[in-house]
Amino acid sequence: MDSRREFHVSEGSATLAAASSTLGLSATFAVDRLEKNVTVSETLGVVKGVGFALHSCAKRGQGRRNWLAMTNMQVEEAIEKFFGRYKTTLTLLEEFLASTNNRQEFVLLSCARLDSLANLAFAEGTQRSRFSRFLARYSELGKQTFAISVPDLYYYFQHYFWIVSASVPEPGRIRLFRERDKEFAQFIYDSGIPITELHIRQLLASVMNSLKRGFRVSPYQNTQKKTCATNNEIVELVREAVSRNAGDHSPSDVNSIGSLVSAYTIGTLLYRRYRSAEIHEWGAELDEGDFFGTTSVYWKKAPVHSHRFLKIQFPAIVLLNLLKHSIEAYKRQLRETQKLPFGIWIGSRLSEDFLDNRSIFPETPAKLGVR
Repeated sequence: MDSRREFHVSEGSATLAAASSTLGLSATFAVDRLEKNVTVSETLGVVKGVGFALHSCAKRGQGRRNWLAMTNMQVEEAIEKFFGRYKTTLTLLEEFLASTNNRQEFVLLSCARLDSLANLAFAEGTQRSRFSRFLARYSELGKQTFAISVPDLYYYFQHYFWIVSASVPEPGRIRLFRERDKEFAQFIYDSGIPITELHIRQLLASVMNSLKRGFRVSPYQNTQKKTCATNNEIVELVREAVSRNAGDHSPSDVNSIGSLVSAYTIGTLLYRRYRSAEIHEWGAELDEGDFFGTTSVYWKKAPVHSHRFLKIQFPAIVLLNLLKHSIEAYKRQLRETQKLPFGIWIGSRLSEDFLDNRSIFPETPAKLGVR
């Protein structure tokens, strides 16, 4: 082979090897082609083919990048368009906060907006459970959403201690005054104690003493004591009190304790006393003096007859920050996952690949009555 041919073949070998490597072919394949006395023109033909393939790959890669950029833009536009409607609410809440006016309206707006986001994010579960799940996942409360407010639970037992004479008109019978009394009656029945005024009083006193020993439930107690606990801690404490009073008659597991205690989580109290009170009743019972002045969740001294109790309070800045933080955290997750809840996805013209299935009901058989 003359020097010119040798030069071109060597040059072709290097080019072909590099191109073949780019396409995932082995360099040995390229060199092997040349070791078999392939002509320079043949080699250059292969190189041209490889170049065309590389160009096609580059075009496909660019098309993919363009598609991703366009999709990201569509997702971002859908998110911003939807959450744009919350800007007016946040502006109005900021104005209320600055003027320290419109307390009830502040609670109504902030809680209703949180409720709407919970409904957007989750399809399954009760309204109350979705509200708490949303707060736990996206707000500053986090896991504290499911912590038990012990002072509020303590007052629950104290209330029934006061009215036990009216609730048990005769042995073996519990009178219900409200729908929510059913839960208390179930708790007493499940405990296994005799249904008499004396035995119910003893059980309630035992539960309250256990709560008071371990936690701050009265404004006169040490402020260093905790006011919150986990659900499991309180369930076990109540279960032990039941066992002490019922003895051998107490079931090994009192199922109704869990549902009774869970009604006093921080998230549930916010839902029931603030959100629901504003929508279904006559407004939330607010601490008029500190609603706009306090910056964190606190327990207010609540007088009932001649007694003093502690009652959880959610001031204005806390409600506003819960809403702000939840919106930003939720938007951030939507951008990262590229999964949109049905309420946002339906107006986006994106494919079902971008739909968050948690926001729609799973397939369930329909139960129809035959007439």
